[in-house]
Amino acid sequence: MTLPINETRRALIVFCAALLAGFAVSRIGFAGLSPAGRITLGIFTTASLLWIFEPVPLFVTSFVIVILEVVFLGRSGGPLGLSPSGYMIFIEPFFSSVIVLLLGGFVMAAAVKRYGIDLWFAGRLLSRVGTNPASVLLGMMSMAAFFSMWISNTATTALMLAVAIPIIRTMPADEPFRRALVLGIPFAANVGGIGTPIGSPPNAIAIGFLDQAGIHLSFFSWMLRGLPIAALLTLVAWAVLLRLFRPRTKYVRVDLTDPDPDQRHALDGRSRFILVMFLVVVALWLTTEIHGVPAAVVSLVPLVAFFGFGLLDHDDFRDLGWNILFIVGGGMSLGVAMQESGLSAWIVGLIRFEALGTLGVLFVFAASTAAMTTFISNSATANLLLPIVIGIGAVAPAAGALVVAITSSAAMILPVSTPPNAIAYGSREIDLRDMVRSGSIITAAAVVLVTLFIRLLF
Repeated sequence: MTLPINETRRALIVFCAALLAGFAVSRIGFAGLSPAGRITLGIFTTASLLWIFEPVPLFVTSFVIVILEVVFLGRSGGPLGLSPSGYMIFIEPFFSSVIVLLLGGFVMAAAVKRYGIDLWFAGRLLSRVGTNPASVLLGMMSMAAFFSMWISNTATTALMLAVAIPIIRTMPADEPFRRALVLGIPFAANVGGIGTPIGSPPNAIAIGFLDQAGIHLSFFSWMLRGLPIAALLTLVAWAVLLRLFRPRTKYVRVDLTDPDPDQRHALDGRSRFILVMFLVVVALWLTTEIHGVPAAVVSLVPLVAFFGFGLLDHDDFRDLGWNILFIVGGGMSLGVAMQESGLSAWIVGLIRFEALGTLGVLFVFAASTAAMTTFISNSATANLLLPIVIGIGAVAPAAGALVVAITSSAAMILPVSTPPNAIAYGSREIDLRDMVRSGSIITAAAVVLVTLFIRLLF
């Protein structure tokens, strides 16, 4: 879609200003920072401004990062002293195992959505939640959290709201529980993605940065840490919403009967094959340490099965989340430059994190992440903070990375915080103050709980 002339002009001005700001920063002689570090700090400044103000799409910023890295750092004889092919260290993150893992997840999500398996599953579960308002809310939120572990939280919210709106419309207009249902779905979709490496881009970004630091976190290892937090935060959000929007009604009619027999979501042969493949791939992901096949290689199985046998086509391939993959790759590429140039170590050396203690450092980064991701995307937040937090000696790299990645998925306060929030707000069933009031409480609780949980693990 072409931007209006005024918007194009504004985008160009902001883009050029970000480049100029980065150039100006790179010319400042910071004490203790090498020439390569100053250049990288300039690139980091440019990337930060582009991620925050978004004059261009976030994935385009990834390309800008690589171009600047190769031109100013990656040339032979440049400040990093790389070989003629040394610039490849900035490009390799775009083809890393983390990218392949995410790609496999996107393919499975596309197949599940195309053949209505998500709707079938939602219908089966919702028919068992009963009619008690608290049970209905917990059932809807649990499904949203579960779906967002495997498919995008945006698609999850759209799906679950489509299921919830007919239920909401059966209640009186002044029933507070209506707002609880509408808010519960995006909140659960946000935190549900914490549960798996493919559930939210910050998870994959964190795993990628840890890989660069020589720390391997398997699919199962991530779930072992992420799943309990996702479940806990879902329950916290459920309790907060029930408290703030106490139901007056004692009975909620959950009727998923579709009047059109052709639209009823029964599983046919292709759907069953996809469901079996889904379960097999997840099982292989979880048992990587037993059979020895890397998770990235397992992720290629659904590509071969679904595209090879015609279950998905070229249009499905085109619609995969390529923009997310490039955002992840760009963030990891910037992380490589920060590590190689010594910029990460220099930034860490400016602050005496050791004086805060492990718990204090984790809390500072959890609070900083929550504040940033309220206003900018969680992917941008993770890309900005992860190269720094992993280099801090006061905490284990995995602990810092997990705190940033997990907290970045706990953005609940504003419609601009995440696409699920925006979708819920766009339903016109809630006011902004409803989201701010409940979201602030849940986000604050998430900062504390995530910090304490990760501290116990490390």
